[in-house]
Amino acid sequence: MDQCPRCGEKDQRYFIVNQRRSLCRKCLTYQGDEGQAVFAEDLVEPVLSYDLTEPQLKCSREIEQASRNGDVLVYAICGAGKTELVIETISSVIDRKLTVGIAVARRQVVLQLFERLKIIFPELVVRAVCEGHTSEINGHLIICTTHQLYRYHQFFDVLILDEPDAFPFSEDKTLQGFAKMACKGSVVYLTATPSLKMRNSVKEGHMHEVKLFVRPHGYPLSVPKVRTGLHYVQLIILQRWLAKRKKQVLIFVPSIYLGNQLMNLLKLDFVYAGYERLDERIRAFKLGEIKFLICTTVLERGVTFSGIDVCVMHADHRVFTHASLIQIAGRVGRSFSDPEGEVLFLCSQNSRNIEACLRDIQQANASCVSNQS
Repeated sequence: MDQCPRCGEKDQRYFIVNQRRSLCRKCLTYQGDEGQAVFAEDLVEPVLSYDLTEPQLKCSREIEQASRNGDVLVYAICGAGKTELVIETISSVIDRKLTVGIAVARRQVVLQLFERLKIIFPELVVRAVCEGHTSEINGHLIICTTHQLYRYHQFFDVLILDEPDAFPFSEDKTLQGFAKMACKGSVVYLTATPSLKMRNSVKEGHMHEVKLFVRPHGYPLSVPKVRTGLHYVQLIILQRWLAKRKKQVLIFVPSIYLGNQLMNLLKLDFVYAGYERLDERIRAFKLGEIKFLICTTVLERGVTFSGIDVCVMHADHRVFTHASLIQIAGRVGRSFSDPEGEVLFLCSQNSRNIEACLRDIQQANASCVSNQS
């Protein structure tokens, strides 16, 4: 075969013939049932317990119209309400008897979106498809991890790709191939940190861009405070800072090794991607049962907490990219009841990524002010 129909691989070195069947070794391990299209009989009526702001409504309409004609980049700051921006598009696609899905990099985000969207679309079959949830894969609205897109070859008329710059999707060519081969129409990219490739695609006219740099409550993004020092100095600063916190705090670390060290030293809970009780600990933090939680970048995006402060240990570590630092800072000040909060970056020295993060947040805040005036 010239091209793998599931992941789009063209390199002939990956193709083998087994029992007269051509197979692609790149995606050979991805096995399972394939999705079947399901269409709604009646028009969709989303149910929201709140009104969208004027900037959100304007962006929502623009996304819906632009997605009819081609790919769309939705460049919206953390906490701007990216999910709300695509509700009109989802409704429109389903009303036109077409297929629509949302793909995200991480399982936790799939489950959170599922809980939200099944309330917003009570008359639809909303389906979460991810690890542990693959027995039912058909519905009016599919929400899946990018790993599960192999089940939906040439399936979606509109595919909403949430945070395409997130790991592992951003670095996995096979997952990117699944997304490309799953969509037969338009892709709507939702991100607060678009890649240079996406920005260039907009400049070259291959993609329509919609921007939203204001949160629904109108407050600016919290600008991180940067403190420098060696590891033991960072620990002292962190302990003194935590002693003053009245809010819950997420403490980000660059590695599991450092997380375990910090957990034993401070006697706090620690979670990471492979942690068996990850969902349980996230739920406990959401309910306020845990005040201080150490975590890796597994919680840098997608999962929303109300009224928290954030600290990043060794923020100059290579794990913390420019994009991930923006996402981490964006965990703060997301709710109407608590629209402000503190972000602290602890590092041995300032870095290019830290400086770029501060610059982008300040520019977004400046754009927000200029648009409101």
